[in-house]
Amino acid sequence: MDIRRKRLKILVDVWGQLLDNKKISSREDIISILKREYEKNGTEPFRGVAKPQDLYEKDLITLYLVGVYGLGIADEARDIIDKFLEPEKLYEKASEILINTNDPEATRKEIISLFNRTPDSSILSKIFRVEILKHYFGFVTEDRMSRLLINMLKAFPEEEATVRRLSKFYIAYKVGLAILNNEIRDWTTKEIYKQAIAVELKGIKGIPDDDYIAKILSSIFGVKK
Repeated sequence: MDIRRKRLKILVDVWGQLLDNKKISSREDIISILKREYEKNGTEPFRGVAKPQDLYEKDLITLYLVGVYGLGIADEARDIIDKFLEPEKLYEKASEILINTNDPEATRKEIISLFNRTPDSSILSKIFRVEILKHYFGFVTEDRMSRLLINMLKAFPEEEATVRRLSKFYIAYKVGLAILNNEIRDWTTKEIYKQAIAVELKGIKGIPDDDYIAKILSSIFGVKK
């Protein structure tokens, strides 16, 4: 089974358990169910090259998106979402703000107000994660990630290192997807493709090397190259 479909099936199954289980009392309960189901199916949540300690906590974003956009159960699962997935709602709201902004200063103030703090690298990474997951699972067809990253850097220039890291991840994801779709079949095309995305990002530095791309192909798409 395609690894994306496998992950989607796991998350759909988890939602089934959550809706049937009246004993869920915390985010930790949901994280435990997620971890158990992934391990039972011999796979992991969507991730980059690193395997962070909070990988399953981050996958609550994926769970939220699959519930709202994949299953369309926002109303049916309202109690669960409101009680346990409120942070994920904020990450999505922040992503939409960044995608649709034309005013970096106003955007900065709005997002700071949203989180009651200046977002750090962790929060910004989760905001970006919302949009890349929407694209990965096909919940959006338009690639809005470059716009999000450009506006993120304008609104939070002190987090340039974070945006550069996310840009590297984004370019590797796009190249990996193109390889998967047989749009890239040789080294020259790959290099041209990478540079084209970098230009689209308007100078944000973060071009991945071949080893990084290979690791993304493996971790995200389940392909060995």
